[in-house]
Amino acid sequence: MLDHHTTSRRQFLLKGAAISAASVLAMTSLPSEAAAQTNPGPPPSEPADTTWTATIVPAGEPGDPLIVSGRVFAPDGVHTVAAVIVYAYNTDKDGYYSPDGKVGHPRLKGYMKTDAEGRFELHTIFPGRYPNMHIPAHVHFNLWGAGFPVQWTEELRFEGDSYLTDAMKNESAALGKFATIRPVVIDSGGIRHCEINLRVSEKSNFPGR
Repeated sequence: MLDHHTTSRRQFLLKGAAISAASVLAMTSLPSEAAAQTNPGPPPSEPADTTWTATIVPAGEPGDPLIVSGRVFAPDGVHTVAAVIVYAYNTDKDGYYSPDGKVGHPRLKGYMKTDAEGRFELHTIFPGRYPNMHIPAHVHFNLWGAGFPVQWTEELRFEGDSYLTDAMKNESAALGKFATIRPVVIDSGGIRHCEINLRVSEKSNFPGR
């Protein structure tokens, strides 16, 4: 379950976005975290053939290949959970979610369903940072299923990103094994690898859910 500090931070972003997102977009015409939070609606239901692994990029997609290996834990933070749907999406290498630059319709997206050990594996590309904005590169996740309601999690971010602030690093470190800023290892074939643990909550954090 998300702690009080994390929840408060997200609530602050939601409130601030409602005031400032329009002006931000007017100045930049580019996606932003603030704008994304003004219309956070949950994703469509997963396909019937969803499995524990997914490739969300088409063949020949520009960018550096990235494999994210993850596990989903119960609210107790100890036991993993099978059959949880993990919906993931990220920007392309240039920092855009879709060709029209809108946040609400990501092009690189897909679904996974955790296996008996709570594992999932995402094949994508290393996301680009939003152009002209000081927001670290990241991957979004939503979770639902196995008796848990639809919910977003904190974004996966990557060690070494120059846009990471000390506050972000400290907040991540305080989460222990659920830290959201993760190291990236590059194998001999040039593929980037990253691991993350996600924790599902008993309650949805989507408005009206």
